[in-house]
Amino acid sequence: MTNEIMDRNNLMRNWFNNDSWMNNLPSIFDNNFPEDSTLKTDIKETDKDYEVHVDMPAFDKKDIDINYNNDVLTVSGHRDSFNDHNDKNGDMIMSERSSGRVMRQYHLPAVDMNNIKANYDNGVLKINLPKMEKKTDSGHHIDID
Repeated sequence: MTNEIMDRNNLMRNWFNNDSWMNNLPSIFDNNFPEDSTLKTDIKETDKDYEVHVDMPAFDKKDIDINYNNDVLTVSGHRDSFNDHNDKNGDMIMSERSSGRVMRQYHLPAVDMNNIKANYDNGVLKINLPKMEKKTDSGHHIDID
């Protein structure tokens, strides 16, 4: 698979090689492509629960909201501003930190929503969603008259 992607990358570069303006644009195949702003997440599933880890660096715990409704876990957070963004002396030559709202949703069915637990430590939100215990349906045979 990697070789296929690399071959496509070379093909695309060769295609646009004559257009010098195109060579200055970032490529999704380069390391210089700007990283997206989605919440990076790991989800682990066992027989008993889901364990969700969401990277949320530089968020205050009070600005993070977690909801579970209709089999969907929603994680959102906001940062209003950074105190040092206002540079009255004109010394700021680059600013990549952003403010605003982020949100991500995950479909995780059959969760015991009364026992969901979450903690936030060192920029990582950890959510444990225990699964509902499966009811064993013993069944009942019905004779036909």
